[in-house]
Amino acid sequence: MQNNITVLGAGMIGTCCAIQLAERGYSVTLIDRQRPGHGTSYGNAGLINRGSVFPLGMNELVHHLFPALLKQTPHVHVHLRHLPTYWRWLVTLIKNSRTRLAYQNTVISLDALFQHSLDEHKRLLLKANAWDMLLEGGWLKLYQHEDAFQDSHRERTFYDQLAIQYDILSPSQISELEPAILPSYAKGILIKDTASLSDPCAVVNRYVDLLLSLGGKYLQRDIQRLIPHHQAYTVETTQETFETDQVILAMGPWSDNLLQPLGYHYPMAWERGYHQHYQPEDGCRLNRPIYDVEGGFVIAPMVQGLRLTTGIELTHRDAPASPRQLQQAALAALRCLPLGNPIGDTWHGSRPSMPDSLPVIGAAPKHPGLWFAFGHGHVGIGTGALTGRLLAEQISNEKPLIDMTPFSPLRFL
Repeated sequence: MQNNITVLGAGMIGTCCAIQLAERGYSVTLIDRQRPGHGTSYGNAGLINRGSVFPLGMNELVHHLFPALLKQTPHVHVHLRHLPTYWRWLVTLIKNSRTRLAYQNTVISLDALFQHSLDEHKRLLLKANAWDMLLEGGWLKLYQHEDAFQDSHRERTFYDQLAIQYDILSPSQISELEPAILPSYAKGILIKDTASLSDPCAVVNRYVDLLLSLGGKYLQRDIQRLIPHHQAYTVETTQETFETDQVILAMGPWSDNLLQPLGYHYPMAWERGYHQHYQPEDGCRLNRPIYDVEGGFVIAPMVQGLRLTTGIELTHRDAPASPRQLQQAALAALRCLPLGNPIGDTWHGSRPSMPDSLPVIGAAPKHPGLWFAFGHGHVGIGTGALTGRLLAEQISNEKPLIDMTPFSPLRFL
């Protein structure tokens, strides 16, 4: 067994992969150019959400595509000048969206990930002394109009088929559950098979502490190149080089930097997202994350305050920030909550997205000892702990907990 493994990327995915391997006796080094959890894992609603089994890219982007071209929807903004960077992703996504079977298979595959994700996170949270950052109040989807609620029929049908627990709420029940929410919603759906993290970045850092306690290492280095050799790899950084038996590539939207020189050209796009924290007014608090379905925004209770997050902005990974979508979300959110004053800087980052809305998890087809764990889109925080387990099981020649075929690195090559 090749015991020396280097994990590239210290977000939720890479850190959980490193922990799972360290628990199995591997010598693990985790490397990232940023501090742990300060990339894509920093900006999100912190959800570990079985209700996220729907392929968000297919659902949101295709439905809102034409209004998005005119910047008329807070759900999706499309920057056509960057179309050459994501056209292959977009064409494949639209094709999948028109196929009922493809949509259904994606839902089932995502649910297989989420069924075990919360239990695996709980195990790590307990070991990492991070249980205090787990919220188990569920996930509340809010509908301003009865027609919008009726449009959720297909989702509720899947909830029933998959035995996902939920309650349908009237306006008075919404107010009873979340008294701070203004009375502007006709219906709500409380997804009960859900938890969230009150500070995802802090959780990643406690997970890194757990890795160190297991004998693993963390190095902050700017990764430049990955060079394969016979049964070994060289990792080049701006500071030094490392020799390692095996490598896990878990660099999220930056994975392409190392993939393409090795001959892997995945149709990955970068779904930009934004968030802003707010200091809630006295008595204005949330017990769980909420999603305004028509408004296209999420508000989540965080250690830093109330975190307002946006939908999708299709652009280049490194494009300058555009404030318009967050401004639209902030204006729309005022009908939901008196947010209070903004705190700190606006955050923006890119979610690595595959056109079938499923991550890439498994062995690199052309390079023995190279493993992939990227492309999780909007579900990286929630499924990170289980992704780490599934990849560690494959590396250790154990039987994976679930069928890994839908996440195969071969499917786009």
